[in-house]
Amino acid sequence: MKTKSIRITEDMMSALEVVKKEEKIEEATAMRKLMKMGFEVYVGNLYKLGKLSVRDASRLLNMSQSETIDAFLDMGITGNLDAADVLYSLEAFRQRRPDPQPDSGTP
Repeated sequence: MKTKSIRITEDMMSALEVVKKEEKIEEATAMRKLMKMGFEVYVGNLYKLGKLSVRDASRLLNMSQSETIDAFLDMGITGNLDAADVLYSLEAFRQRRPDPQPDSGTP
């Protein structure tokens, strides 16, 4: 683990105190927790905007794809596809599939 030195505003110090007291943890642990939560929200917003795939978000967050989707759902992020994207994908899939063979009538 690396050590960084940063300047923290008074309102962020107050936020750290709230987390520290509520969670009964040390200040450094509270800071790491808030940074992690903030990064998860940041990555979630990138995903929501279509700038990241679930796979990319999972890699950044060091989570499985299902854990990432669950975390995003907890944040109210339901996905970054609209109906037009889904219809386009379905049409592309349909065009790549071979036509079914006609029934020859023999069992």
